[in-house]
Amino acid sequence: MELFLRAIFASVRARASWRIFFAWALSLSAAIALPIIGIGGEVERQFQNLRAELLERPASGDIAIVEIDAKSIQTLDRWPWPRKYYAELVEKLSAAGVAQIAFDVDFSSHSTVEQDSRFAAALENSDATIILPTFKQDQSSTKSGYVESLPIDLFGKHAFLASVNVHPDKNGQLNDYSYGTVTNNIVRPSLASMVAETPGHIDKKFPIDQSINPATIPRYSFVDILRSDRQDLGLRNKKIMIGATAIELGDRYPISRYGMMPGVVIQAMAAETLVQGTNVTDIGYLPSLLFAAVILLIWVSRNRANDNSITPVAVLIGLSLFAFILVAEYLALFTFSNVPALFFLGFFLLIEKFLRTNFALNRSQFSNADSALPNEAALSQFLDRRGARNIAVARLSDFHELLVVTNKEMRVDLFKNLADRLKFLAEGERVFHLDTNMVCWVIKEDYASDISGHFDTAVALFHSPVMAGGTKIKLNAFFGISGESIDKAKIATEQAIAKGRRWALHDEEAARAIGQKQNLLVELEQAIEFGNIWTVYQPKWNLREDRLEGAEALVRWEHPERGIISPEIFIPILEKAGRIDELTLNVLKNALDDLSIWSARQSGLSCSVNISAQLLGNDAFIEKAIAMVGAVNTGDGHVIFEVTETAALADLQRSILALKRIREAGISVSIDDYGTGQSTMSYLQRLPIDEIKIDQSFVKTMIADDSNRLMVKSTIELAKALNLKVVAEGVESQPCLDMLSGLGCDVGQGWHISKPIPSEVFERSWLKAAATTNLRMLRWSG
Repeated sequence: MELFLRAIFASVRARASWRIFFAWALSLSAAIALPIIGIGGEVERQFQNLRAELLERPASGDIAIVEIDAKSIQTLDRWPWPRKYYAELVEKLSAAGVAQIAFDVDFSSHSTVEQDSRFAAALENSDATIILPTFKQDQSSTKSGYVESLPIDLFGKHAFLASVNVHPDKNGQLNDYSYGTVTNNIVRPSLASMVAETPGHIDKKFPIDQSINPATIPRYSFVDILRSDRQDLGLRNKKIMIGATAIELGDRYPISRYGMMPGVVIQAMAAETLVQGTNVTDIGYLPSLLFAAVILLIWVSRNRANDNSITPVAVLIGLSLFAFILVAEYLALFTFSNVPALFFLGFFLLIEKFLRTNFALNRSQFSNADSALPNEAALSQFLDRRGARNIAVARLSDFHELLVVTNKEMRVDLFKNLADRLKFLAEGERVFHLDTNMVCWVIKEDYASDISGHFDTAVALFHSPVMAGGTKIKLNAFFGISGESIDKAKIATEQAIAKGRRWALHDEEAARAIGQKQNLLVELEQAIEFGNIWTVYQPKWNLREDRLEGAEALVRWEHPERGIISPEIFIPILEKAGRIDELTLNVLKNALDDLSIWSARQSGLSCSVNISAQLLGNDAFIEKAIAMVGAVNTGDGHVIFEVTETAALADLQRSILALKRIREAGISVSIDDYGTGQSTMSYLQRLPIDEIKIDQSFVKTMIADDSNRLMVKSTIELAKALNLKVVAEGVESQPCLDMLSGLGCDVGQGWHISKPIPSEVFERSWLKAAATTNLRMLRWSG
């Protein structure tokens, strides 16, 4: 082996350049360090999901789930149930001939003597093997160590005990499962390993096989089994796992491929993994990494590597590794990580390319290879010697057409002749070739006081064609100037093109943009005073009752000189300056005035107003807003304050206090842009809110994007579990509206229903007509 490696390294030194071996060694070192420092875990997870999708398989059918689902909870007595239900279920399943009954239900506390005795008798008399759960948990918040929550003795003596502890990773996902655990020197196998009857090293984990489709695991409702008159339930010799799947019970965990899933389903998937023997050994990342490194090293040592050979070989190695791991996992032999190997290959290509380019630049550091003119490095050196100067850049238009009609030799001649034409404008008569379509020069001091005249001359020099190897080429250019940097001079050419001008001064444009922001802030008070800021309304449609729900108030600003100014421009400026309260109170006043008129004509309508994040901590604003709403007789809950999800969670305690005051005043609270922040069920339960408004980024794409559709569906289910109204904004098509109705969404809002409209249009086209027609007819007639 030593002789083999020496031969390879000798060949590398003899036939490949130093940069290739340096890139190889650096990339290998970085790839080895990658898992050590904890980088690449999410990428690895995505690769695992991809392989699971390609290798998807059904469940064995030997394991079935009896669900404590929403139907069962609604049908049976109040939760928690009397233990007689569990006893009856055990008796039913035992009579049906099941082989095993495993509970993922806590029986660590006593019920009544009668109920406990009833359940214990069912366990004792069952012909099926009974497995009850144990829970390992912290001893207390002040003491170290762990305790084990066990079923009460009356139950435990008639059953086997198994641990149901699970351990989410640092991202909160539950992708791995343990064979068991040890608490106070007591060994407990995990529930899945006991159901599958598969031994394993205690405290060791195995990845849950997510190629097993959880939808193929047989599932039965608790209440359906309980109330079935059939003795043969079709479950003979099956292993039954019993646990909660109802959302309101909260026993749910995210896994990488399928998202949020009930705990009992994850337990069943882990058991299926063991039953199907796909809990394969993970041999780590080193074998694949060393394979990729050695094969690549052999290749570059045997071939004079270049761009045309290295990249295909690296891609082929990567594809080979991916194919190999697919085969290994399909045959349930072993698994391994490919991410460090793929990182090595990609990093090698990047470093080798960088070193190759750097080598080429060093060879011609101050010369442009396409024209032989001095390049940007030469310009930087020139500026370092001469100090600050006005830098002019000419960006050639339609350069791609020039490439079609010329070859390299013709372009060298073209740029040489162009430089000769422009050099009397340039300091030191030097013209530089920057990017392929840009030439540059430092403006002579003679033109410092007449920049406009300088560029008039430059434009004139482009009027006549330039010779390129005997061919006349007509050129056109836009010019930029900066007294600060080459890059800003380049950007100035883009500004000239965007504004349709021959030349542009970068510093002038930047100053103008800054001045505009200051002017907008000064002019806001005048805009409010003279009515240049007004309120428009976007209708909201009740999908359940097919009627007009109300509207959202939105602000608009028409500047007498600049025209319509987007709220996305002036609202952030006002927020930064601490002046957003004036605008919000103005919008609220308009909305309350209009809502009073609407309510007199049609009862039950609502109007929502957006509240900026910083206003939740402004007690003076909240008092004024509450007083304004209280002075108008619109009915409780018909005025809605919309607060963004990120604003509500930024300072949770402050938000709770502020929103509580608002709700106590009879104002409804809506969480706007839901889905863009990090809220959870626990946060939403703490916030005093009435409504969730799903962000339009999810709604607009839900027809074509499965993940966004799942997000919308789960949000609606979550809201229903918390007794909250759901509004979906961003409805832009009838199929989207129909899907939202089918999912149980309460209210829709978006351009498909209506764009934002003035108050008078809302009254004329919506308020009167909406009471007597449906949405389709209303939109058609409008």
